[in-house]
Amino acid sequence: MNQPSTAQVTSSPRSRSRRRRPVALLAAVLAGAGLAACGGAAASGTATPDCAASAPKLTVDASGQAAAPPDQLTLDIGVSVSGATASDTLTAADTQAASLSSTLTGAGVAASDLTTTGFSIQPTTGPTGEITGYQVDNTLVVTLHDLVHAGAVIDAAARSVGDAVRLDGLTYSIGNTGDIDGQARANAVRTAEAHAQAMARASGGSLHGVCSISDATTQPVGYAAAGTSFNAAQGDAAVPLQAGTQQATAQVSVVYALS
Repeated sequence: MNQPSTAQVTSSPRSRSRRRRPVALLAAVLAGAGLAACGGAAASGTATPDCAASAPKLTVDASGQAAAPPDQLTLDIGVSVSGATASDTLTAADTQAASLSSTLTGAGVAASDLTTTGFSIQPTTGPTGEITGYQVDNTLVVTLHDLVHAGAVIDAAARSVGDAVRLDGLTYSIGNTGDIDGQARANAVRTAEAHAQAMARASGGSLHGVCSISDATTQPVGYAAAGTSFNAAQGDAAVPLQAGTQQATAQVSVVYALS
């Protein structure tokens, strides 16, 4: 879906129209959108557009979107163990954490996709503040690239540590956003060109090439599920997951030579 654009026309010093400061031309975007820079072929066929400060111009702001399915899933998963003494609790937590990591690598997760991000030993206290035991938490960030079997991997990992498991969130994302960002930029520039052509015709003028383009593209935002504690006794089926799509948005400002 493309968003509405805005436009601004500037003319010679004899008019009182405001001028925009020229910005750097993004050659890659121009090439992807089938446009040309000031020194190249212009939309109207003019070899060299007049981009001088005194020349009339049309500035169009437009946006473009692109969507793609995610190709990786990041989850915060770990173990939480309680016990009477710090030593015994730590030993039990270490055993559970090792079992969790072993299950994940055994399911095909690369060791480089496992990162310890949290570890703590905290006393638990009673109503009057006396220490009643200890709690050990050990958390991993795990990146899964096989989304087809991600639910089964999560299920196996959870079952390997029983009620000690803690699943604190899931985030889908795209590992390399270059393609989706480029598609969004190209769509934004095409939208700007279409709107500029329509406005030029409506005003009785015509476009004579691109003087400059500026752009600011946002990265696709991962979808994060709410944190939860997973009950390992929920059943034998793989955890059901829906990946959805990721979206990138590009905002561009294109300055055209106008006559």
